Amino acid sequence: TSLFIRYNNQIILTDEGHHLYKLALPLLNNVNEIYEDMKSYVKKVSILKIGVPPMLGSFIIPSIIDKFTEMNPNIQVQFIEVASVANQKAIIDEELSCGFTIKYQNNISPELEYVKVGTTSLLFAINKSNSLAKKKEIAITDISNFPLILMKEDSLQSSLIQKEFTKNGLTPNIKIRTNQLYTIKELLSSNKLGAFLFTQVCKSNDKDIVSIPLANPLDFDIVLAWRKNSLLNEIAKQFIEFVASLPMK
Repeated sequence: TSLFIRYNNQIILTDEGHHLYKLALPLLNNVNEIYEDMKSYVKKVSILKIGVPPMLGSFIIPSIIDKFTEMNPNIQVQFIEVASVANQKAIIDEELSCGFTIKYQNNISPELEYVKVGTTSLLFAINKSNSLAKKKEIAITDISNFPLILMKEDSLQSSLIQKEFTKNGLTPNIKIRTNQLYTIKELLSSNKLGAFLFTQVCKSNDKDIVSIPLANPLDFDIVLAWRKNSLLNEIAKQFIEFVASLPMK
């Protein structure tokens, strides 16, 4: 069957050619619609979900995410606030692609890979009017009965501090448990309570709060972790590569 014929250097559709053209026209229009739809879809905001412990997020998020979102305006970052232990489990269970967490000795699961982002330490924070504020360092025995604010039980901070007390044959005098950093600082400013905060959280402009190193230091690596051999999506891969390229702080 011939769809066209040549006549005087022109191509003329046959009846069969006209019929095929009418059948193909809707398909051609659909191709254009599909092309435009795909262009719009690609331009849509992609979502990256990242796990982050509450206290860590207060200083790690601004330093990293501002740069990443500026470079990738079509990516929306959602932070899932979970404590370090629960954060690792969520990554292993593939509920999260990746997450920031704290590495202390061998507490990182062998099922995870990670890249080091920085370091931090726990300091003892207290109102500057307290007599302990003059100390150069704080031993656990110095605060054996001191009223404390600790983070919730599933946090690494809570677990380590309680272990430090246990090693000294003591029980911490826990008065309040909260993961809300703002609440902790407000309580420190207005009450006779103590808390354990990361170095970066203890700001010089916290005029009512003094932070003191521990006699037995608790030092940590800050890492971005993801599950080994996981089929990461392109956004997560892009974020991990970005974080790995940053100078360590």
